[in-house]
Amino acid sequence: MLTQFRLALIVAAMLATVWTGQAFAFWPFGAPSRIAIAPAYGGVCEECDLSGRLLSGAKMTNSVFNGSDFSGAVMTRVDATNSEFEAANFTETDLRRATLADAHCPRARFERASLINADGRRANFTRASFAGADVTDMNFDGADISGADLRSARGLTQAQLDDACGDALTRLPRGMRVGRCG
Repeated sequence: MLTQFRLALIVAAMLATVWTGQAFAFWPFGAPSRIAIAPAYGGVCEECDLSGRLLSGAKMTNSVFNGSDFSGAVMTRVDATNSEFEAANFTETDLRRATLADAHCPRARFERASLINADGRRANFTRASFAGADVTDMNFDGADISGADLRSARGLTQAQLDDACGDALTRLPRGMRVGRCG
């Protein structure tokens, strides 16, 4: 009977985890502990079709997704720290509160994507397209936006560009400027 009860508790915790993304796990040997379950998509997946996928909260750190298609995907709260997304397609992707710190994203397409409160510190966005993207409160500190197209990005402020760097080919809205990369 006790074993069935433990099994029922474990199943209930797993169902709650699947339903909410996180749950309290009650292990019968000790105090309850808080666990968080997030899918992991690490490794190498070049030119993968992940369009329209629900990847919210996924762990994608130190991974390679060069040439992959994430268009229309839901990637809120994704952690893609130190990952490679060269020529990846994020068109109309929901990247709110995503972490792209130290990510390598040259020639990536973020067209009409939502990058609200995203963390792009020290990321490489050279020649990336942000046409129509919402970059409200996105952190560009130390990011390289050389040759990137931010002309029609929504929510972009001069304060966001002050700690980023670019070059003569960086396209910004009228009146904004970015320092040169050294």
